[in-house]
Amino acid sequence: MTRITTAGRAGAFLIPIALLLAACDGATSSGAPTASGGTSGATAAPPPSTGTVPSQAAAGSPDASFPFAIPSFDVSAITKGLENVDSYRISITVNGVEQYKGVVVTKPVLSRDLTISGGTRVVVIGDEAWVGQGSEPLKSVPSQMAAPMFAAFDPTMLVGMFSGPQWAQSSLDKGAEEKNGVQAHHFLIDSTTAVGGFSGVPPGASINVWIADEGYLVAWESTGFGGSDISIQVTGVDDPTNKVDRPA
Repeated sequence: MTRITTAGRAGAFLIPIALLLAACDGATSSGAPTASGGTSGATAAPPPSTGTVPSQAAAGSPDASFPFAIPSFDVSAITKGLENVDSYRISITVNGVEQYKGVVVTKPVLSRDLTISGGTRVVVIGDEAWVGQGSEPLKSVPSQMAAPMFAAFDPTMLVGMFSGPQWAQSSLDKGAEEKNGVQAHHFLIDSTTAVGGFSGVPPGASINVWIADEGYLVAWESTGFGGSDISIQVTGVDDPTNKVDRPA
């Protein structure tokens, strides 16, 4: 049986935050480059699934023209699609509590203005980073110190355990619909869609994922796995008001 290990992940989010805040005083920017990637600074994404068998709805569907196999649930490919948009807003909640929100601008340099967990704000522009708590002024920190915080909330890390052929084969195509203001393809996995004896979905658990026609993640909503319900919502894609300003 596939084992889902999301329980306790929300508590682990606080560890990199505490370490980063403790190092803020007296820290200066190191000039070291941050990791590239539209969703986070993490580099340990799960490997793409191989040998994926088409799902219940793949044959003859328009998704044959997508930049990756749908629904492959190769999460690294779905989240990587966000690197190809100019900007977006993202919100991640765990068990109904918002843990991470903000704006990401990918061009001309990768920039983020994010609020994490208990009010910690992190701004990263290229190889410069600033951190503050609540209403406190933002302080410059070495950019590589911010990377663990982004890694803790990387959508790929959060939902990567759901990738693979068995998940793809057990997905149900719900068709195209509007989600977060864009046209997206909706797929469902639950105990009623599981095929081939797949036992990775507990009774009452479900995953709903929406993928834009352009191949990026629009939303991920999973419930009933390991005691943690996860929601990832991407909005405001390429909205011209999305900006990351350098702290004064």
